[in-house]
Amino acid sequence: MKLFGRITAALVVALALTACSSKEKLVLPDVQNSIDPDKVWQSKVGNGVAHYESGLKPAIVGDKVYAASRNGIVVAKNLSNGRTLWSFDLRNEGESSLLARFTGETARIAGGVTFANGKLYLGTEDGEVFALNAANGELLWRAPVQGEVIASPAVGEGLVVIATTAGTLVALDADNGEQRWLFEDEQPPLTIRGVSEPVIEAGGVIYGSGTGRVGVLIAERGYQAWEEVIAVPQGSTDLSRLVDVDAKPIVIAGTIYTIAYNGELVAMELRSGRQIWKRDYASFRNMAVAGNILYLVDSTGGIYAVDRRNGSEVWGQQGLQRHFLTGPTVYKEYLVVGDAKGNLHWLNRETGEFVARQSFDSSGFYREAVATDDYLLVTSRNGELVLLQVP
Repeated sequence: MKLFGRITAALVVALALTACSSKEKLVLPDVQNSIDPDKVWQSKVGNGVAHYESGLKPAIVGDKVYAASRNGIVVAKNLSNGRTLWSFDLRNEGESSLLARFTGETARIAGGVTFANGKLYLGTEDGEVFALNAANGELLWRAPVQGEVIASPAVGEGLVVIATTAGTLVALDADNGEQRWLFEDEQPPLTIRGVSEPVIEAGGVIYGSGTGRVGVLIAERGYQAWEEVIAVPQGSTDLSRLVDVDAKPIVIAGTIYTIAYNGELVAMELRSGRQIWKRDYASFRNMAVAGNILYLVDSTGGIYAVDRRNGSEVWGQQGLQRHFLTGPTVYKEYLVVGDAKGNLHWLNRETGEFVARQSFDSSGFYREAVATDDYLLVTSRNGELVLLQVP
């Protein structure tokens, strides 16, 4: 029987691993902590994202942290001590805001937080985009879009570009939210419930699609410059034929690095889409980069370091296979990934060896951590924010 619609990333992984899993309980590898990351502060933002698929993650800008919860709470905090500078509740907006506050309804925020030019941008599952003043949380504008927004907006060229679950890319004026253009992409009957964050670079909008394609639109008008296939549906089951490009493309010096579920890791020319190299890795999680090394977590929990110049594998770590992991984050000389049980795993990013493991909120991690030169910020499904530091 043919399946239609979207399935969650967690369900995809669970189904994909069924064939190779056995009845024994998953056991974490033994780790002797050789570093002891300090907890600088811990705070809570609303009710987090609960069990929902979400693109929400905090942003660190200068000496401030901006974060949001699915139910509608948006906050700014002091980076050094976690003190709340302002808080705004999106449920206060609209004719039914009072009813929503008393009935416990949520704003269903699922995309963001994106900071640009003194503004914060967020999107909701109800197909709305909000712009707030980052200095005080004041609502600047709101705009409807076609489809759910579960990926962070991209901002550049005077635009806010939104990728929706309906397969549309919508460009809004960054100052007032007016629609500038709309691009509609083909959607397959079954996709992972996830959307690739678009990237604005060199006058173009780089996007991934549920059909296994990567393309570039001209930012000014929304016209398509090129689109190329990086994954082709194969196999006899609907699951094996999923080819979503859900990871955010990485663009460095005119080269796009992108990856697909049941697809490949590909390096492409930004200008033309010409393939430079491709390698047999598959994932729907965001990747990380430091220097000439790409870091990725594949669809089954393998962690890899790949030379971005030629695609050669530097190291692979299989110790967390079949554990549902976040994407990787580069922090100082470490690579950090979280899992669905609330464990944070620290690896030496030169060798891939484990150097520490910490246990946090058992609701688990769902998105990659955010790092600066000094700090690492993690967030759990229950809305716990924890700022860490390694001297």
